[in-house]
Amino acid sequence: MQKLAKRVVQAQRQAGRRAEQAAKADQTNYKLRNQQAIRAAVSEVRQNLLDAKRARKEDWELGPIAPKRDLGFNGYGVFEEGVRTDWSNYGLYQPRPEVLMKRCAWAGGVKQLNLAVSDRVVIMDGPDKGKIDRIRSINVQSGHVTLENYHRAISAGMFGNDSRSQAMPLSIGSIRLVYPISDPETGATRDVIINELKAIPPDMKSPNMTLDRWEHGKKWDRLVPGLNVVIPWPEVEAPEEQTFPNDSIREKVEDRTFYYNLLSPPMPENVIDELRNKFSKFRTRHEEWYVQQKESEAAATQARADSAQSMQTPLQEFHAQQRELRAHEGEPELSDEMLEKLGAIIAKKKKDALKDAGMSQVAAADATEPPTTTTPPTQ
Repeated sequence: MQKLAKRVVQAQRQAGRRAEQAAKADQTNYKLRNQQAIRAAVSEVRQNLLDAKRARKEDWELGPIAPKRDLGFNGYGVFEEGVRTDWSNYGLYQPRPEVLMKRCAWAGGVKQLNLAVSDRVVIMDGPDKGKIDRIRSINVQSGHVTLENYHRAISAGMFGNDSRSQAMPLSIGSIRLVYPISDPETGATRDVIINELKAIPPDMKSPNMTLDRWEHGKKWDRLVPGLNVVIPWPEVEAPEEQTFPNDSIREKVEDRTFYYNLLSPPMPENVIDELRNKFSKFRTRHEEWYVQQKESEAAATQARADSAQSMQTPLQEFHAQQRELRAHEGEPELSDEMLEKLGAIIAKKKKDALKDAGMSQVAAADATEPPTTTTPPTQ
């Protein structure tokens, strides 16, 4: 059985090593594909910049006879790389933590981002600067958002399909929250651009705290530092679960159909062989007859080894007895008399060595002592 256990452990170790190697290979392939996709998208952006510079130069030099590019059928300004709509590339790429934190710093950070879908925001950068729109989606991994109406581009259709307008990702650092706040002095209410938000513990007694928000929304409130104004979250709606004819009803799901029994197996034995591989090398539990067979094989192997040891010459038997005696006695120990004799021999050899070198024990001792200096008495 020791051999079987060793074989199972070795098979598990080999399978784990192969799985680790396969995971590393997949990760490497994902990185290569991600690098290729991002490189192609960056190349397309650079080409678009070059085309825009050339078009601006032609418009300046040619004037009225400059070519018209915004006709819709020549593909001008249309992008083809799908990575430009999601720079995280479906989670394969993630920017550095310091870059991500810098993008989300004004909104409370990455862990407690004080933005939600349907929030009104103003665009701070780009051609749509100053326009107000609502958030359509938020990608926390890359620190981008998409808007409903603005910051869009024309995407080339795939497989011969027509081109369509598609929302482009916009950095969270390029937007600011817009919310109507009343002036305490004049009483007028107007839209205010909020440049900083801070997360605070929730007010459970607030009318904005609902059960749907607690289960499906944010569990903290957002505050404007300096004004001490809490910005309420957009209304959270619970997702509607759609039922189908194939769904199991709740009564059947909660009905208990299995009972544990210690006197009989949970299923027939022939079904167990169908559920797991009977001849798997990872198997650790075996039938009684198989265990007895392996134990008998191990006993026969040991008997053959013992029979080989029984056929020894008298000299081999004597050597075996001596080995057993030495193993039984253990390591030898030195007595006091033996230590004294060893010390005398070492001293004699040291004396002879000094004599051969032309030195004496006293001279050697004097040489080892440090020289002493005497100071003259003061007058």
